[in-house]
Amino acid sequence: MKFILFSISLYIFSSFSIFESRHMPPEFELIKEGNGLSFYERWINMEDGTKSREVKFIISIKAPYENVIEVLTKEKYGMLWNDNTLAYKIKSTGPQSWISYMRYSFPFPLSDRECYLKNRLEEGKESTKIYFNSSNSRIFSEGVEMVQMTGLEGRWIVTKKQGYTLLRYHIISVPEKGLPRWIVDPIIRRNLWNTMQNLKQTIEKI
Repeated sequence: MKFILFSISLYIFSSFSIFESRHMPPEFELIKEGNGLSFYERWINMEDGTKSREVKFIISIKAPYENVIEVLTKEKYGMLWNDNTLAYKIKSTGPQSWISYMRYSFPFPLSDRECYLKNRLEEGKESTKIYFNSSNSRIFSEGVEMVQMTGLEGRWIVTKKQGYTLLRYHIISVPEKGLPRWIVDPIIRRNLWNTMQNLKQTIEKI
């Protein structure tokens, strides 16, 4: 069975990729909802045996479609919506592609870390998609010793609706080894929820 993945942010947590698992995946679990946001999560076994976190957000935004694209693709908004972010930078690599850089300050016991993502925008008749995945680039932090967030792949899907814009976010990430889930999960979930709340508010304000 094939899984299509979307990071944000973030460890969070992309040329779009297709993953295959050995078994049928479990259903998504609703983690939290409210204020036009729904947050879902499930754990899946990849073909290589790796157990990965898959996250899905569905967000109703009271703003034009163009505002959503503007905030997702412009550097000046990045610090406003990415939670726990110390730096956010973008480097264009083509007319509809770019590398994004985030440096995060996570609470103890997680350490500060950075994330590079390759992004590619594709416009369609019904929606616009932004695919992203981890990049090996170090253009914004060359020579700096920092924990790298790797193994991220996902997509944003932006769809025009009557009177609002629907934003979907998907991401698959490989959990960091060494810390139990009962410690890491609350931190990651809180960061994701706060990030998406900030994103919605930022888009609706511009």
